[in-house]
Amino acid sequence: MIVSMFLTRDSRPWRGITDERAHAVVLALVLLLGFALRLAQPTLVEFKRDEATIARLGQAIAHESALPAVGVDSSLGIDNLPLTLYLAALPLRLWSDPLSLVVFTCLLNSLALVACYALTRAGLGRTQALLATLLFAVSPWAVLYARKIWSRTLPLATLAFAASLWLTFARRRKWALVGAFISLAALLGLQLEALAFVPILGLAILLYRDAVDWRPLLVGTLVFVVVMLPYVVHDIRQGWPNARGLMGYAGGGGSFSWDAVRFTTSLLGGRGIDGQVGPYHARLVAEAGPLWWLNDVLTAVFAGSLVYGVAQAVTARSSGRRRIFALLLLWIAIPVLLQLQPSAPTQRHYYVMHYPAQYMLMAALLVATGERLREWAVARRRERWWRALRGAGALALAVFAVWQVTVTVRLRTYMVAHPSTGGYGVPLRYTRQIARAAREIADAGEVIVLGEGTQPMLTETPTVFDALLFGVDHRFVDSRNAIVLPSRERTAYVAGPVHPDAGSPALEATLVRLSAVGLVTPGPEQVLPDGLAYRTYASTSGDRNQVVARMSPLAAGIPLANNAVFAAYEAPDVAAPGDEAVVWLAWWLRAAPPVEDYHFTLQLRDSEGGLVAQHDHAAFPSASWRADDLVLSRFAPMVPVDAAPGTYQLRAGIYTYPDVRVVPVVDAAGNPVDDGVTLTDAFVVQ
Repeated sequence: MIVSMFLTRDSRPWRGITDERAHAVVLALVLLLGFALRLAQPTLVEFKRDEATIARLGQAIAHESALPAVGVDSSLGIDNLPLTLYLAALPLRLWSDPLSLVVFTCLLNSLALVACYALTRAGLGRTQALLATLLFAVSPWAVLYARKIWSRTLPLATLAFAASLWLTFARRRKWALVGAFISLAALLGLQLEALAFVPILGLAILLYRDAVDWRPLLVGTLVFVVVMLPYVVHDIRQGWPNARGLMGYAGGGGSFSWDAVRFTTSLLGGRGIDGQVGPYHARLVAEAGPLWWLNDVLTAVFAGSLVYGVAQAVTARSSGRRRIFALLLLWIAIPVLLQLQPSAPTQRHYYVMHYPAQYMLMAALLVATGERLREWAVARRRERWWRALRGAGALALAVFAVWQVTVTVRLRTYMVAHPSTGGYGVPLRYTRQIARAAREIADAGEVIVLGEGTQPMLTETPTVFDALLFGVDHRFVDSRNAIVLPSRERTAYVAGPVHPDAGSPALEATLVRLSAVGLVTPGPEQVLPDGLAYRTYASTSGDRNQVVARMSPLAAGIPLANNAVFAAYEAPDVAAPGDEAVVWLAWWLRAAPPVEDYHFTLQLRDSEGGLVAQHDHAAFPSASWRADDLVLSRFAPMVPVDAAPGTYQLRAGIYTYPDVRVVPVVDAAGNPVDDGVTLTDAFVVQ
């Protein structure tokens, strides 16, 4: 309505320009704004485990000849299909930096604005298309999700599906049905939540079977089956885990919930988006201005547009228009209806699949309302009232758009000022900068990542840096448990995240120890504005004996059957009950170990050999052990509060995991001689 008011010939504030030209100028401005909001500051996009997993698997496809049959797992524990990964591989093939994937994703979601305009114009009209595109362009949630790598239901694919349905059932282009099946397969390949589009297609075929020809139906079905076949075959070979998971979810008990409705309406504008800044949400709400009530206006308009859509689906003059509105309503309704009694918690991002159907319906209602008001004013000769209303509408639209943009801009300033609030993940710019610093330090050497956990795809820090350090020799060490000193000319260490206010005591203790090693010097540090830090260290070749020179030696080194050699240890002389007794064990590898998973154990035993306390850990994955590695393993057993004063024994050993077979100490001939190493018999508890 408002756009149509503003662009009529008699309201044009400049002369010598046609209505079509004015429309094109405004469209260009809307698209420019939408592209800018989505593409600006790409390094501010969050880059957590989910994003890094997709980037790393995309790198594997692009550069390591990986051909996965399944994608990342969903929040339901069911594997997604792999199209997201193959799509990610396209930009990563050209530039392996994850930033290329971020820009590519933002660009695809920016192009969805163009597709929104084209489809809405073809189905509903020019003015409706411009208004729908504007609403889509400035929506804070739409902008936020357009910048997320893991938000895999791409509006471009959704719009392709909708276009195929409109062509098939409203325009009677029968072979367009094949496109509906292809785009449905693409949507499922991107994210399993797109299963909601299966009943939409099925209902459309049943309701409008007069527009269905059996030949494109057969071809489309065959194409769909062929595309889905690798995923199904993989599931069969694995024993149907995904099929069972889907059946369990579909048939699982659940209780009625309005979450689907609540999330659908919140995605219209910016309701709830302040939660992205965690504890600063109240401040964001205040700073973005007093117009948050406009979200309620949007919800009211959306509700009205649903009523209008139902009316048009029943009473519109042409069958094509009736079917377009019916398909729009199915697009909105089916995903919500399927989640009214969920067997697992539903999430806001499930409803990204609605974009931009809600804006198409709203634009149709607003334009129709404007036309009725104009007809009323003309019939009653109240053109002056109409011009005043038209101007007020144009002003209201401008205020609304500016406020929506303000919310997005304010949100982004908080991502810069407070990038680790917990509501929003740490932006790419910080981890990417520290990874680049580590690459420069290593200078074709090795990078060792010190964080909590060692398994990419499972824990945050290893996953993030596995993607950011792609193409560089790197390993992961659990900083709570070990420090690795390779036999290399240059080694870089990346440590973090180090939390402010002593939030990482074990990591801090390891970094203090690392800094004390004579061969290691601090490198560049990346401190986030709210205190979270990532640090680098540089290690050069030298006499590694100085690392253990101040420790208590274990003879000339005690070898174990897996090629580890216990060299020295460091332990407190005295501890009190309730104390954490920090013990460092120095060991090295004389050769690559047998292919097993190993855990280390440090035990506190009494004078009769009874176990008093114990600390076990994996040090770092044995698959990453390399010949001549020197390792400092950290143990921190807790002395029991009821431990009697006296002298205790500290004993260390290695065992295989998870089958728990002791790795024996061996003599020079390789014969087993003991099941562990006694570090000292003189550990005093007092």
